[in-house]
Amino acid sequence: MSAYAGTPPEIRIGRVHLWHPEHTLAVTDLPERATLPEARDRQLLALGIDRVRVADGLTEVDLAERAALDALAGSGTDPADLDGLLLVQGRAPEYLMASEATRLQHRIGATRALTLGVGDLGCVSSSAAIEIGAALLRGRGGPGRILVAMGVRAAATARYRPPMTVLGDCGAAFLLTTGDDDAGGAPYTSTGDTGGSAPYTGPYTSGGAPYAPGGDGAGPAPHPGGSRSARYRLLGQELRSDGRYADLFRIRYRELPPERWAEECADENAYSFQLAIESRNRLRDLNAELLRRCATAQDELAAVVMQNLSVGAFAFWQDALGLKIADVCRDNLAGHGHLGPADVLMNLERLAPSVPAGGKVLVMNSSPVAAWCTALVERLPD
Repeated sequence: MSAYAGTPPEIRIGRVHLWHPEHTLAVTDLPERATLPEARDRQLLALGIDRVRVADGLTEVDLAERAALDALAGSGTDPADLDGLLLVQGRAPEYLMASEATRLQHRIGATRALTLGVGDLGCVSSSAAIEIGAALLRGRGGPGRILVAMGVRAAATARYRPPMTVLGDCGAAFLLTTGDDDAGGAPYTSTGDTGGSAPYTGPYTSGGAPYAPGGDGAGPAPHPGGSRSARYRLLGQELRSDGRYADLFRIRYRELPPERWAEECADENAYSFQLAIESRNRLRDLNAELLRRCATAQDELAAVVMQNLSVGAFAFWQDALGLKIADVCRDNLAGHGHLGPADVLMNLERLAPSVPAGGKVLVMNSSPVAAWCTALVERLPD
């Protein structure tokens, strides 16, 4: 790649396309409740999560593919025109040694895209994908489009991750573009096969249930031109990590069959207290640095979003950082639970209609591995 000559291009974040499985599971019906101690069960029911979506029979790549096809159709982008494809990897790949990123590339027909997998930072992996995608675009020396996609699926049978949240399933995808990418043309609709040229006729089946665009009931809204359908302009981002917490949450998988996999917290005291204080300090400092660098005062923010863990977590962060967390986060928490790296993306997308053009949104993301990220974005006109 050639270095960008002159002023680096602005990076734009397109509409986030979410694909939600049809099957809904109420938290009160979680099978693991039958074996929970009474105190833990009360803790579960107080998280503020009513239900989650369950991707029966679908892999993480299946979920990513559905969202990716919606994002391509919704932005009028032919997959053969993509400059890059970044797959935010799941925690339990279907096969060892195989490439899920290039599997997705083949399925959607992104034949010339530089294709990479981004993972290992848990929830913050989506923020890392934006960081990598932005760097790739700035290094191109001209207009470019990179598709970021992910499939989020609970790795263990139990969806309750004590003491923090309940896991749901979904697919999510969006385009990263440069501000000078103003190409237009007829909306592109995808078959989901490797050709990537014929109109979508559906239903398309890929390793599971039939696929129809828009698993959340909305479907993609075709739009000519990648950057014209952009939602936000990326003003800046700060990302940090700390390996002292690298295996605080883990699944022992080598010696156990998948049906016996269980998420373990190695030290709940370290998570609930030590890491909580560490995260407060990290996000406070990252917020201050980013806002200073972007010449933005905290009271200028139109909204603040973060990941969805529990109503208690929202209360903690509001008190610890002196910030009001947008109500859309609580709504999404109640209806979808925790969606890992897709949380902040869903919140940012569903916040968009209420943010005026030019409004600035602070996006905070964190992971117990541990990693932290703060981003500042500006709402673009529709």
